[in-house]
Amino acid sequence: MNQITLTGTDIAVSLAIGFVLCLVYFYLLWQTIGVSRKSSRPGIILFLSATLRIFLLIFISLVFSQNNVGKFLLVFCGFFLTRVVLLKIMKPSFKKEVQTSEIVYHDTQAPLAKGKKGSQKSSSPKQKKSTGSRTKNKGKKES
Repeated sequence: MNQITLTGTDIAVSLAIGFVLCLVYFYLLWQTIGVSRKSSRPGIILFLSATLRIFLLIFISLVFSQNNVGKFLLVFCGFFLTRVVLLKIMKPSFKKEVQTSEIVYHDTQAPLAKGKKGSQKSSSPKQKKSTGSRTKNKGKKES
């Protein structure tokens, strides 16, 4: 049985390839999100991007591993470790952005009651009067 050993250089290069692949993967994901926000059909763009990113990840990993399972696994270890580090770094700013967008959404997208053309009723709690269970249940569903 042939025993293939990995040198320190093989390990370092495989981990570095995984690192670079992860950076490229997340960069392409970032670009996809930007493009899909402007698109009229974001589902197709997201599907094609995911297919392309996964294909590139597997293809490049196979090419650089040179039919060596150890190198292949090390490439994915480098990818996974880089992913964990990137998510740890980005998580605080991501949470802040999501919370900010939720606050902005609730402030700017206040629901308006249907009425006569041109009239808009305020939905602030101070001006609403409880007229029955329908109003109470409606408030509970939105919260």
